[in-house]
Amino acid sequence: MDRSKSRIVPPSALPTIRRGRPCPNPSAPPWEVIQLLSQWLDPKSLAVASCVSKSWYAIFSSEHLWKPICHSLFPSSLHLTTANPSVSHRHLFLLLHAASKRRLAIPSPPLLSLRHLVFMVDVFHGDAPVLSLAVTGEELESLHGIFRFEVRIGEVYKRGEVDAQEELRVVWMVVTKECREAFTLIDYVGKGTSVGSNELWFSEKLPCPSSCCCSATMDLADLEAEVVIELCCDHDEAKKRVAKVGFGLMNSKAWRYVKVADGLLYLQSFLWPWRH
Repeated sequence: MDRSKSRIVPPSALPTIRRGRPCPNPSAPPWEVIQLLSQWLDPKSLAVASCVSKSWYAIFSSEHLWKPICHSLFPSSLHLTTANPSVSHRHLFLLLHAASKRRLAIPSPPLLSLRHLVFMVDVFHGDAPVLSLAVTGEELESLHGIFRFEVRIGEVYKRGEVDAQEELRVVWMVVTKECREAFTLIDYVGKGTSVGSNELWFSEKLPCPSSCCCSATMDLADLEAEVVIELCCDHDEAKKRVAKVGFGLMNSKAWRYVKVADGLLYLQSFLWPWRH
């Protein structure tokens, strides 16, 4: 394909204020030279040149230059311009080019951090509380950078005994330290999934935030919140004391926990609306 023929700008497309008149600036190149040069510029150079002046914009934004570029790199854009003739090929190219780069963009690091948060877990048997804990994010340690944490239950936290065969209500909430915002990750009622003889697992699907967040590798449609209750194994009775509580965010499709940064970005969309 001969580029010089396909992208040449006809005389009618040149600015009328220059045609047939001497150039006021002797150092400025003739418009014919600019026209010839424009046929060999790449899209980035064309975009930059079109910002020099109004006259240059008229030349370097010409449909005769941008149409073959747009249809060459994005062939399906032909359907868009057919349905919307008023859309310029320059605008369409910039739009589609930015969309291609946006897909690979790395999300900004979260403004929210663990030190801003308090994690609360309550377990009920009927209306009676069995376990209650509130721990700050600064007290938690992440293993291998994933959003999953464990808390050993000592005398600091209220705890009772749990029967793995009975229905429980498990609530996991996250609250900002200033008590300005709160978000419920789990409010589950029912029997937990038994893993071994001393663990109960509770999980619920999480809603997708209204705005896009998290990295491209994190599928929000398969995001679940999870609470794991580990029971003491010091006796064989039906009811056992709670020894440890774990909680985290998991991609149920990939069957793995999300990274801390992705978990914080997700929570940020619910806990820090005034920052957006």
